[in-house]
Amino acid sequence: MIGEYRLTYCGRVDLVFKALADPSRRLLLDTLRRSSGLTLTELSAKLPQMTRFGVSSHLRVLADADLISVVRSGRRKLHYLNPVPLVEVQDRWLTDYTATTSRALLALRHALEEREMTETSFPSDTAPTTVFTIVIRAPRARVWEALTATGTPRGWLYDTVTTTDWRVGSSYAQDAEGFVMIDGEVLVVEECSRLTLGFDCHWDADVDAEPAGILDYVLTDADETGELTKLVVSLSAMGPATAAAAERDTPYIYSSLKSELETGTSL
Repeated sequence: MIGEYRLTYCGRVDLVFKALADPSRRLLLDTLRRSSGLTLTELSAKLPQMTRFGVSSHLRVLADADLISVVRSGRRKLHYLNPVPLVEVQDRWLTDYTATTSRALLALRHALEEREMTETSFPSDTAPTTVFTIVIRAPRARVWEALTATGTPRGWLYDTVTTTDWRVGSSYAQDAEGFVMIDGEVLVVEECSRLTLGFDCHWDADVDAEPAGILDYVLTDADETGELTKLVVSLSAMGPATAAAAERDTPYIYSSLKSELETGTSL
């Protein structure tokens, strides 16, 4: 099992480094970091130095490495930067090497995340604002159990405690030592496949003033064995303060979930 895991993990790492090795693909990642949720046509228009076919080919490589998430919204296919594999590489692999190497990856991550705030755009309410994809070495039932655990602190989610009965139309709340950080309505429950929640945040005045968004989890098998789960986390209809917090914190949160399920310890 351990050898099989290492083979699978190393294969994913190879795809990440292969994808990052090409300057055109790094340029695509930079573009998606500044303006998320773009179609192929929109990306091609922003990168006139690349042909449409070239953009499409590079996007396939990035998608294979899970460095982008692709979401359909009506007839449109939207592309989002997915930094989770970079977090995984740093936490699981590069930290075993020298501090210099780790700092080099951190500099790369900062380069990918650098943006001009005036260029940030938020897609319409019909499309997600933020999408993250992560592959977890655990069956869907275990991932679902972790996402829906109630009554006890969840280490991967800052030790918050969720209270709900998970019935559609019911309310839920995530409590941190008596303070409700997030609450909302349970919108969709498809066991081990999909969970959609209203997402009303209260951890500071800026997010508290914004209307509730939507948090959507989609779980699928990542291979034929059923031992790998692909988790896609989408957040939509969020205000700018909530969206900024989601982009900042979501990769760490779900990397921590992955670590907890695979090693027994959250980050």
